[in-house]
Amino acid sequence: MSEKLNTNYVDHICIAVNDVKKAEKDYINSFGWDVAYRYVDEPEKIRVTGFMVGPTAIEIMEDTDGTGEVAKFIKRRGEGVMLISYNVDNCEESLDVLKKNKVRLIDQKPRFFAEYKRNFAFIHPGATHGILTEIIDGKYE
Repeated sequence: MSEKLNTNYVDHICIAVNDVKKAEKDYINSFGWDVAYRYVDEPEKIRVTGFMVGPTAIEIMEDTDGTGEVAKFIKRRGEGVMLISYNVDNCEESLDVLKKNKVRLIDQKPRFFAEYKRNFAFIHPGATHGILTEIIDGKYE
């Protein structure tokens, strides 16, 4: 039997879009939500707007140059949910559980998101029926 991966809540859901400014306006007009944060991650080639829904962030993201993972996702599947992220107490320990469970991983060690001081790692979409899945520790501040 597999070891249970202890998760706290859904940390964030990422939605790939062609135009983040248009999508941001649509989300504000539809739900009346306030923008919680915006950032550009040059190495990942993404521009992101985040909305907080309780402890969960809904992130809309666009590719910055047409060559990153978001652009590839939209080309294959169109706009839509690209990633689900689960909050864990310790990313490295959670990766160890996933390795014991023989889960197909993208990352063997956690990556560090310096802007938010959080560790994260990706699970291959082939292990989760087509959804890129992430584990992440820490909280939005």
